[in-house]
Amino acid sequence: MKFTAWSVFVDFALMGGLLVLGQYLRAKIKLFQSLLLPAALIAGALAWVLGPNGIHILPFSNSVGTYASILIILVFASMPIGDEPVNWKKSGRGIGEMFSNLTGIALAQYGLGMAISLYILGLVWKLHPGFGLMLATGFYGGHGTAAAVGSAFESLGCWDEALALGMTSATVGIIGGIIGGVSLINWATRKKITNFITTPSELPQELRTGIIPKPNQKPYGKTTVSSISIDPITFHVGIILIPSVLGYYISNWLGIINPNLRIPEFASALIVAYVVQLILRATGAHEYVDRSTVNRISGVATDFLIVAGMESIKFSVVVKYAVPLTILFVFGFLLNWFWFMRFGMNMARENSFERNIFVWGAANGVVTTGILLLRVVDPEFKSRTLEDAAMALVANRPIVIALTAFPPIMICSGMAGLFTWICIGGFIVLLLAARIFKWWNPGASPIHKQG
Repeated sequence: MKFTAWSVFVDFALMGGLLVLGQYLRAKIKLFQSLLLPAALIAGALAWVLGPNGIHILPFSNSVGTYASILIILVFASMPIGDEPVNWKKSGRGIGEMFSNLTGIALAQYGLGMAISLYILGLVWKLHPGFGLMLATGFYGGHGTAAAVGSAFESLGCWDEALALGMTSATVGIIGGIIGGVSLINWATRKKITNFITTPSELPQELRTGIIPKPNQKPYGKTTVSSISIDPITFHVGIILIPSVLGYYISNWLGIINPNLRIPEFASALIVAYVVQLILRATGAHEYVDRSTVNRISGVATDFLIVAGMESIKFSVVVKYAVPLTILFVFGFLLNWFWFMRFGMNMARENSFERNIFVWGAANGVVTTGILLLRVVDPEFKSRTLEDAAMALVANRPIVIALTAFPPIMICSGMAGLFTWICIGGFIVLLLAARIFKWWNPGASPIHKQG
C-alpha cells in the first residue's frame, strides 16, 4: 500500500484510540491498577498484538516504526524550552548526594552492561558490539532513550535491531521497576526504616485508576497568549517545532559534508533548543512560554512514541536474542538492587529509603515511576527528594544526553571497548568524588546500622 498523508492520519488515529482504550483498561482492571501500568504501555502492548507484527487486525502502515524516531526529536527539543535558571545558592549536600546516586547507577548500567556483553555473553553468542547498551538504554533511559538510540543506530546503517531490543528493555524495566519498588517498600516497612509510613499505605484511587475525580481536577498550564490571536497550544507547539526541524536539517547537512560525522537528529535539535531558550530569555519572550504546557506537549509525544515503538517490535528479533537478553535483564535488576542496598542507601543522611526509592524508579525506566514510588512512602513529599532531584537532574542531564548521543557513533566506529572503559572509569571517578565530598558515606544507612 502506498504511504500517504492519510496513512499518517490513520496510524495516529489508531494509536490515539488505543491510548484511550489503555486508560479505560487501567481504570477497570485491578491487575493493571496493582501493577500501576501506564496507559501508554497497555496501548503499546495492544498495538503490538493487534498490529502487523501480531495478528494483523489493525491496519497500521509499515512506517509506524519511524514515528518513534521523529517523536523523540520533539521530546529532546522541548527539554530546555521554558526552563527557569537553577538557583544554585540553594544547593547543598542533599543535591550532591542525589546527583551521585542518579549518575552513579547510570554509569554503572552503561559500563557494566557493555562489559558483561562484550566480555562474557559475547563469548557464547555472536552479538552486536552494542548489545550491552540495551540495558541502560531501556532501564535507565526508558522508551524515549530507546527510540533515540535505536534511530541513531539505524541512521548510521549499523544495527537495525536496536530499536526493537531497546523498546523491549524499556518495557521490562518499567514493569520490573514498579513490581520491585513495591516489594522494597513492603520490606522497608517491615524493617521499620521508613520515616513517613508504618505500613504500606493504600494509594489514592486516582493513582490506581488514572482517573482524577472532578473536585481534584486542576488546570495543567497557563494561558500566555490570547486565543483570539493564536491558540496557546499552537504557539507552544510552534516554538518546539522550530528547533526540531532545524536539528533535522543540521544533522543531515553535517552528514553530507562529512559522512563519518553523523550526529543524531535529536541531539542536534537539543542543541538548537538551548540556543532558542537563550534567545527567549535574552529578548524577554520567555515570559510568554509556560513550562507546564511544554511538558504536556512533550508528554503527548512520549505517549505516542511508546505506542509506536512497541508496535514496531519484531517478535523474531526478541526470540533471536531471548536467552542473552534475559541474562542481561536479570543482571540489570541485580545491579540495581545491589546499588540500592550498598550505595544508594548510603547516599542520603536523612530519609535515605524515601530518597533512594525514587532513584530505584528512575533507574528502571522513567522519573515518573520514581515519583510514583516516592509518593507511596512519602505521601506529602516531606523528604525534599523532589526538590533535590530536580536540581541534581539539571547537572545530570548533560551526562545522560552524552550517554544517549555518543555511544551509537562510537560503537559503530569500532570503539565499543573504549566506550565501556570510559563509563567504568567515570563511575570510579564519581565514587571517589562522592566520597571526598561526603556525598557517599559507606555504612551510614539504617540497614547497615541495624547490623
